[in-house]
This record gives sequence, C-alpha cells and structure tokens, in this order.
Amino acid sequence: MQDSPASPRCAHPPMHILITDPHTDGGGQVRYIQSLVRELLLRGHRVTIGCRANSILATIAADLGCECLPRFHFARGLRLKKWYEDIRTMRAFLRSSRPDVVHVNGSQDHWVAALSKCGGLGSTCLLRSRHNTYVVKDNLTNRWLNRRMTDFQICVCDMVRRDLAAHAAFDGARMVAIHNGVDAETYRPQAELRAQARNELGYGPEDVVCGIAARLVKAKGHTYLFQALAECLPQAPHAKLLILGQGALEDALRQEAKSLGIEEYVQFGGFRDHMEKWIQAFDIGVLPSIDCDTSSFSLKEQMAAEIPVLTSDYGGLTEIVEEGVEGRVVPHGTVKPLATALTDLLLDVDERRAMGKRGRQRVLREFTGAVFAERTVTAYERAREIASEHTSS
Repeated sequence: MQDSPASPRCAHPPMHILITDPHTDGGGQVRYIQSLVRELLLRGHRVTIGCRANSILATIAADLGCECLPRFHFARGLRLKKWYEDIRTMRAFLRSSRPDVVHVNGSQDHWVAALSKCGGLGSTCLLRSRHNTYVVKDNLTNRWLNRRMTDFQICVCDMVRRDLAAHAAFDGARMVAIHNGVDAETYRPQAELRAQARNELGYGPEDVVCGIAARLVKAKGHTYLFQALAECLPQAPHAKLLILGQGALEDALRQEAKSLGIEEYVQFGGFRDHMEKWIQAFDIGVLPSIDCDTSSFSLKEQMAAEIPVLTSDYGGLTEIVEEGVEGRVVPHGTVKPLATALTDLLLDVDERRAMGKRGRQRVLREFTGAVFAERTVTAYERAREIASEHTSS
C-alpha cells in the first residue's frame, strides 16, 4: 500500500495571520516560515509576511502568492528612528487589516509587535516561535515582553520548551513544542533520481555514501565525522563521504581531510538547489551537531527518503531519531562512538534498509507539513483564547 502524508483539508476556521521575521538571507528559520506559509495557504488561511525590504522572504511571498509587507527595518540595537518607523508601520497595519494573529520569529520583530500593542491595540493576539537555544536573560524587560505582552509561544522542540518553562521570564502554561514539517511527497524515495544523482556525482554501485547536508560551520560537527570516517575505512573501504553545503570552514575542512589521509574518499558538493535529488545519493545521512540544532529539516528530509540517519544527542535531535529505530544516536562532540555506529551501518545493508523504512513512517506520522500546520493553527487558536481572556479581565 502506498503511503501518503496527511490531507491538506483545513480543520479550523480561516484566519488572517501576520508572520514576521528579521532575516534577510536563507536558513532554517526562513525555511520554517516558507513551509508554514505554504501549508497555511493550502488550508485557506490568509497570510501576510512582514519583513525587511531586502529580505529573501519578500521573494518567497511573491513565489507563494501571499501578501507581503516589506517595509520593516527590524534593526539591531537602539536605533530610535528605525524603531519608531517600524512601530508606526506595524500599528498602521494592525488598524487597517486587523489580523487574527501576529506570529513573530525573532527578537527585533518581537519587540516591535509588543510595543505596537501598547496604547489601544492590546487585543492583538501575539505569538512567538522560539527557534534556538540562545540564553534569555531574566530581567524585568524580558518578563514584561514574554509574560505580559506575549499570549503564547511555540518552541521548535521539547528541549527548548522545557528550558523556557523553567525560566522565570516565561509562563510554561502558555507554550507548546511543535517540530517543523517537511514535504514527504517531494522527498519520497525515488530510484530514478537516485541513479541520476549518483551517476552525476561519480559514485558506483559498490560505494556506500555517507552524506551530510549542512552549513560548513563548527556547530554541525564535520570535524568529528571526518575523524570517524578515518577510523572506519580499514573495515569499510567502500565508504564515501559527500558534503553538501557551504560555509566559512570549507578550506579548513579540505585541509583536515588531506591531513587525515581521507581526501580521496571525501567530495565537497557545495550548495545545491533541488536537494530532493541530491540526498537520494546518500546511503546514510549524518548530522553530528554540537550546537544550535533544535529541529533539523535535513534529518527529516533524509528520513522521508528512507535514508537511515546517524546523529548526535544535541538539542532536539533525539526527538527526531530514536536510537536503533530510525538510525543511530551518539554523544555529541565524540569520535569513537560515532566511528563505531558509522561502521555498523556501513557494513549492514539490511539494517540500513529497515531503519530507512521506519524513518519514513515516522515522518509521515509526526513531521509532515500537514501535521506542522495543523498543530500551529491549534496554537493560534489557543493564543487567541488567551488574548481574549486578557482583554476581558
């Protein structure tokens, strides 16, 4: 029987949602917004994206066919003129459009929205998504922002939710953990795409390709993967490592591969469009992160393609992969456990196939765009209830 993601039919009354973000370039947070907006539009909701004039989100809004308000500065630091202009822009939009929910995603837009609620717009429903593990200071301003002015918070994994729920600046009863979702249909296993990708990358049928799709930065743990591969090769000489992504560490990683004597086994594939094609070349997906990762898109996409995954126990990654079920989980910042787990997977094709199938089934249950959107809209409804309670009290 063919599997399929959940239906996009809307189970909630249509809403108008203003979604804001201060980023100008791409990244996980922008992908979160892009994925969410697409799913909300499919379900009949009206969405406006609020962003900077030079933000990639303005282009994304045009591609998705949704409204855009690209007039914000969302400036860092105390830039009084820009802050004043942003608050004026926000208040004008709230008065004219009366969105049901303002969904903010960063610090700058959070403050703009909160300050815009003051002085007559207190009934506006304000919700924030928390995307990372950055420390929030316990001070009066943060308590005012998060407890008084913000109706509800979405944390992108339960680890973040637990940490914030225990923090004095937050109300643990007004937050929920919702992992982001991926397009399980686009990332389904496709034999034809796999053959094309492996042929274009120069891999033969005997090669067992370990792949990592991540920025080339310290947080993603590439160095541990390189050292682990060096330990694996005597037992698994057909192993190859495909690096997809760009970043500041590329030159250093190339030199490290050379120093470890694994240069001929490592291919730097750079940044690639249409990742649904290139990850099909993987036999094993790897993400040995040591920082930042909370709800990885790349792991879920690989799992959707029936690729077994090997990841670290950092952040929210263990909420995506269960040790021995969809893949392997090892302590972050270590080499030996990573090398052992990688060797096991390299040598056991039957286990790889079984883990891959279980991984796709978990994505279909928990991590599709449909599940992500439905849970988010439920959070919007709860935020509106809380805002209404505050207004009437």
